[in-house]
Amino acid sequence: MKKFLKWLLIVILCLAVLVIGFFVYINSIFRHEAEKYSYKEYKIEKVDSSTSRIGNNWLRKEQPGMYTLYVEGKPFERGLIAGQLSRSLIYKQEKAFVDQLKRIVPSHYYLNFLKYVIAVFDLNLYRSIPEERKAEIYGISLSASDTFNNIASNYQRILNYHGAHDLGHMLSNLGMVGCTSFGVWNEKTPDGKLLIGRNFDFYVGDEFAKEKIVAFIRPDSGYFHAFVTWGGMMGAVSGMNEKGLTVTINAANSDIVLSAATPVSLVARQILQYASNIDEAVAVASKSDVFVSELFLIGSAADNKAVIIEKRPGSQVVYETENNYIISANHFQSAQNGFSEEARKQKLKTASGYRYNRVLECLSQQKQFNVQDVVKILRDTLGNQGKSIGIGNEKAINQLIGHHSIIFYPEKRMFWVSTSPYQLGGFVCYDLNKIAEKNALVPGKRSVIDSAYIQPDNGFLANAFPRYQQYLNLRKKISAHTINAQGIELFISLNPDYFDAYEQAGDYYMSKKQYDKAITSYEKSLTCVIPGEKEIDRIRKKYSDCQGKTINSN
Repeated sequence: MKKFLKWLLIVILCLAVLVIGFFVYINSIFRHEAEKYSYKEYKIEKVDSSTSRIGNNWLRKEQPGMYTLYVEGKPFERGLIAGQLSRSLIYKQEKAFVDQLKRIVPSHYYLNFLKYVIAVFDLNLYRSIPEERKAEIYGISLSASDTFNNIASNYQRILNYHGAHDLGHMLSNLGMVGCTSFGVWNEKTPDGKLLIGRNFDFYVGDEFAKEKIVAFIRPDSGYFHAFVTWGGMMGAVSGMNEKGLTVTINAANSDIVLSAATPVSLVARQILQYASNIDEAVAVASKSDVFVSELFLIGSAADNKAVIIEKRPGSQVVYETENNYIISANHFQSAQNGFSEEARKQKLKTASGYRYNRVLECLSQQKQFNVQDVVKILRDTLGNQGKSIGIGNEKAINQLIGHHSIIFYPEKRMFWVSTSPYQLGGFVCYDLNKIAEKNALVPGKRSVIDSAYIQPDNGFLANAFPRYQQYLNLRKKISAHTINAQGIELFISLNPDYFDAYEQAGDYYMSKKQYDKAITSYEKSLTCVIPGEKEIDRIRKKYSDCQGKTINSN
């Protein structure tokens, strides 16, 4: 027994040494930027009540939840200045992210375990990111809060957050909602020029989506460019450069992997900074490998069309269409990738194919589309053939979870970004050429083009949206078991075409051992439009369990 304990102690000590050594090694990797760059605290000048400035760089609050950021110079300086100008926004965004993570993973022990998983990813993540991006991210990380150092160092955390989109949709098989984007050109627009619309449905809680930054970057190399982001994020998910080259990213079906490569938002950022047309975008994208499958919808003023770059770990394919439109949901379409079993399953057994068909249906309803028409599609909450499928349904183009919605007019270098809530608020317009001018910052004057402002969806905001908010509040009460039968009836009446309303009601009745009512609710749920096979199987199992309990009780 003593001999066994002795060997057990030796094994434990060896494991401890390996773990400590591993983290020492990880930390040594992340010391590179710290040794190369030195921190400098800049003096922030208050230009007016809404604007702060450091030299030629500035941050302006355009309206609640909407900020414009302009930075220039070398990578580290850009990140450092962006961080100091947006320090409070970085903290708010990280707090919202961490709070949501704790709600999803309430176990303190499991969260600690995730630190080890992150460390394993860090080995390849750090090595896969271009030096320019690492310097920029290191600079902005110096303004991150030490409050979250129990997770990892500021630099490690901010670097890892750039892969959050990848990790989120890598687990899409577990319930990640996807994005929708499309482009129209030639006969499909009044002037024949390209228009692109996209919904970015990356949901990390309501707090995370409240504030967004439209960042304009004048780098020391490459093209002047803009992208929609949030505090601490230097990757791009939706953006356009001075050449009228646009990038938006959509998740595709991915396997779970054990090592990281380049985060897709940083690939998109490289494209924005270094590509002027589609061929160049394809070439830039090919220089990076990814660890998740992703769809990069590339629009080009020079080519007056859009294509989709389908990237998978170790491969890249360009999908083009002979039509005057292109649609991207969350499945592959190319001859090389689109006929695989995984792609077919993604298209037919998740919400992706349905959303694709709804966009196609909307595009077939009229000959031409202007910016207002594109906004109308992005706000669409209906199902195929205009059928009501319940507000919040994953099969809708607008699922009321989006961080932002955006429309690009590449020929004129203009774009429109949604304001809260979701796609329902007004769309503010930016002119990339005007921000690029040296005298773009005018004290007391907004940076957006007020004359091109698109009005909120006031009808939906006045009627359907309050009902949906009440629905969500009651849903929380169901989860907390603080609702009664009358509340359940009200809950269903607020969203009567949504499968979730009946599934939640069934769960309530099952908890009360009212199995006949639960069975009826699950039956009704199964008659509704349900996002995918996974949800159908889940409801059927509950239905079957209730039937079994009913038989046993008799």
